[in-house]
This record gives sequence, structure tokens and C-alpha cells, in this order.
Amino acid sequence: AMKALLPQIFACLPVEVKWQVRARTLKLIAMFGKLAPKQLGDSLPEMVPEVTACMWDTKKQVKEAATEAMKSALEVVGNRDIEHMTDKILVAITQPKEVPEIMHKMAGVTFVQTVESPALAMVVPLLLRGLREKQIATKRQSAVIINNMSKLVDNPIDAAPFLPLLLPALEQNAESIADPEAREVTERAVAQLNRLKGLADKQASVRGDISKLEETFKTEFGATEGGLLEVAKYASIIATTMMDLHFMEDLQWSKNVAAPFVGYFDKAKADELTEKVRVEAEKMLVIPEEDDDEDDAEELCNCTFTLAYGTKILLHNTKMKLMRGKNYGLLGPNDCGKTTLMRAIANNQVEGFPDVDQVRTVFVEADIQGEQSHLSCVDYVFVDEKIQAYGIDKEEVRNVLASVGFTPDGKAKPDHAVSTLSGGW
Repeated sequence: AMKALLPQIFACLPVEVKWQVRARTLKLIAMFGKLAPKQLGDSLPEMVPEVTACMWDTKKQVKEAATEAMKSALEVVGNRDIEHMTDKILVAITQPKEVPEIMHKMAGVTFVQTVESPALAMVVPLLLRGLREKQIATKRQSAVIINNMSKLVDNPIDAAPFLPLLLPALEQNAESIADPEAREVTERAVAQLNRLKGLADKQASVRGDISKLEETFKTEFGATEGGLLEVAKYASIIATTMMDLHFMEDLQWSKNVAAPFVGYFDKAKADELTEKVRVEAEKMLVIPEEDDDEDDAEELCNCTFTLAYGTKILLHNTKMKLMRGKNYGLLGPNDCGKTTLMRAIANNQVEGFPDVDQVRTVFVEADIQGEQSHLSCVDYVFVDEKIQAYGIDKEEVRNVLASVGFTPDGKAKPDHAVSTLSGGW
């Protein structure tokens, strides 16, 4: 129940509080990195400003505890593109003179991973300092990074807390920078953030706000007073935290949200009412679509579906919209379900996708020669004619495969049959 804890935690951090209390509170935050990493990551937009202020404290013990708390927070950011920069981000907080050099290094980062609120919470303070530097080159680099990162924000609500900070600084630079090229770069970043802002304004957000769901709980459970009202308030905190973490399975809500109501309703009734709230909560999480510039394009499909492989849920209530005449790519890590989805489309198993009499679907699968399907991954590569022609031994094949993820403790095991691999491998 991170949302319930944060106000109490932040109340212990002002300078008016005894330094012993502040230091212990910061140590508690550091512990969350091990005990509740996902929840800590989700709360970083609120947590980072509070901890940053303590890193400038005059009391040595508070300053050290704040630094350890920030290190713990940096470990749960979960973005591989910037994880090698975390120590430099930490330096930038306490040594502003290093910002230009760190911004220069950050500008060399290639962003490919989806950018979520934990990563933004760590990078935005650095970007703001870069935008406020005197050097035009640093201002320009900050704008480039903002533009690149914002294109990889899938959920506009992740960016919403930071837009009021970044947009004014960018807009001011767009008006005041004398260099035409740097000004143009900044204007592109402004346009990109305004696009995100437009999408975020359309979307109902419960991040840090339990009021929307609290009213739903009160209505469904008839909670108007006494203990039941307090349970409803508590459940709304748990539920909104789960929404932020995208824990939206009915079994998860039955276990974590419905349980406190069992003292007032039987288990079946508590689950039934909780499910009604969960359905409404899912509607709040719907990410708004951008307006399609080509209004005359024919819609091929606009459906919501769930995809499973065996007992594993690959996609849950996933929306897919395709326009006729467009080209689309399907991206994702190995074993996430790309091939399964393509096969399901080809077999007419995706609910809402046009029938075969409306759309012809051709699916070409990666194939393995039948006489080699029994070979292990190492042997399959080793017997290749080109490998043999180069005189490469089996141990080198094994080492190269290990360098790209084929390890005994990984998903792709080098000594398992090649036929066990998904198409991605």
C-alpha cells in the first residue's frame, strides 16, 4: 500500500523534523529497493524530489542516508538504456558543475526501450538543469534527449507529472536561443511534448489520486459510514496502486482487494462487487488513441483480445487497430508471443479480426530442416556448411551462442533440441 505510506514518509523529511527521524526514514526508503522494488519504482515521481532535497542537507548523517536512498532508487529504474548512467545521474544531483559533461554523455545514448515513469523521474531533474545551463550546446543536447525519450513513452500518463516542468523551460529556450539550428531542435521537442500532453489530458489518471476509485467502491459496496467506509477507503488505496503497477487480473484483485470486505460480505459477494470495481478500473486505464491523420483510410480491424499459450497469458485485453494499405511491424523480446499472435491471426483465432472470406492471411514460419530438428542448438549451428568451411570448432560455437543468450540457465538452452526454440531465437 505504497500510496498510503508515502504521505507519512514525506511528513518525516522536512528540516524541522529531528535529524535522527529523517535519517531513519531515508534508510526505510532504501530498504524498499529490496523489499518492494516495483512499488518503489512506481513511486519515484513523488519520491525523487523529496530525497534530492535531503541530499543537500547540512547534517552528515541525513546526507549519507539520502544518498543511499537515491542509489537504491536508481537500481529500480528498470531501463537498460540509461542504467550505465545512474552513477553520473547521482553525481549531477550534488555537483551541478558536472551537468554539461554528463549531458554530453547522455546525448550519446541510443534510446530503444519503452520509457516509463521511473526512468523519467531520474532523468528529468538532469534534463531541467541542462535546459537552464548557459551553454547553448547543453540546452540543445537536453532538447534532443527529451525529444528522443518522449517518442518512446507508450503511456502518456507516465509523462504527465513531468510535462509542467519540462514544457515551460523548453518553450522559454525556443524563444530565447539565438542559434537557429538549436532553436529548431528545441521547437521539435516542444511539439513532441505538446503531443504527449494532449494525449495525457484525454486519459483518466489515478496515479497518486485515489478519489476516482474511492467513489466507485463506496457506490458498489454501499459504504457510507463506519467500518465499511474505512475498508472502502483502504481498498481504494490498494486498488489504485495495483492499477499503477498494471496488476489487473481478477484473481489478483480477489486476493488483495476483496479480502478486507469479507468481514462485511461473504467471499462470493465480496468477489462479485470487487469485480465490478475492477472492470471500471480497467476502463480508466485505457490509453487514448491519437487522431488518425488519414481519415479516409479504411479500418481493417479494431478489436480487443486476449491471447494465451498453454497456461501462460501472453496478452490480456489488448487492443489492435489496423488500417488497410498500411505496413505494420511486430516488435518484442524472444518468447513474448509474437509468433503465437501471428499464428493466431492466420488461424482466424483472434476475436474481432476479419474472417478469411474478407482478408487473406499468409503466415510464413521460420522452418527447421526435418533431418536436423533433433540436433541441439550447438550442433545445429556447428554442422552448417559455412561454419565447417571456416574450420570453427564446437567450443567456439558454444561461446558465441552464450554471448547472445544461449546459456544453461537461460530461456534458450544450448544443449536442448533446436526444435524447442521459438521463432525469435
